[in-house]
Amino acid sequence: MEEYKPFLMCDDSKKDGHAETMMDYILSWSLRCTKYSFIKDNKPLLYHYCKYILCTLLDKLQDMNNITIDDVRVCKQKQYIDLWVEVDLRINDREEHHAILIEDKYYTGVHDDQLARYKQIFNEHYKDSQRNCHYVLITCLYSNNMHYAPLAQTAKENGFKIYHLYDIVDNSLGYRESESDIFNELFLREWF
Repeated sequence: MEEYKPFLMCDDSKKDGHAETMMDYILSWSLRCTKYSFIKDNKPLLYHYCKYILCTLLDKLQDMNNITIDDVRVCKQKQYIDLWVEVDLRINDREEHHAILIEDKYYTGVHDDQLARYKQIFNEHYKDSQRNCHYVLITCLYSNNMHYAPLAQTAKENGFKIYHLYDIVDNSLGYRESESDIFNELFLREWF
């Protein structure tokens, strides 16, 4: 009998099959899960993982236990930006408003000054806003991959924080599976 390996991101295709698009959808859904009390009350592990991801991207892990998420809005491919995220939250009842530009890369690098162009578009949109802007590059490349160093350098030069997909998940839980198999497939099971 063949071993069951339900890899969400890998099948018999010779190419990635637009894997970045799948990443966009699941990341978008994960971030939006943080605003629903239904998820918090009925799927506490999923909620914890999703809130941890959002707090990581906002550089707010130290405040995670004191954060209440009021709203998260995500647009995919707005002006070619993979994920355009707006977050309204409270830390001990102090309101904060954030915007996150997320570019994700499955196994590719960036091209044509992509990060600089996207950052300029994003900054122009929020120039008169009270939102704190964040710039994030999420990759599936490990740091020992020959393509990682140039990607990391480009991210740094453009003011982006770079994360491996597995680095944005709370591993202190020992990769304990959440109540969502789709979430578990992307974030908790080794597939690349």
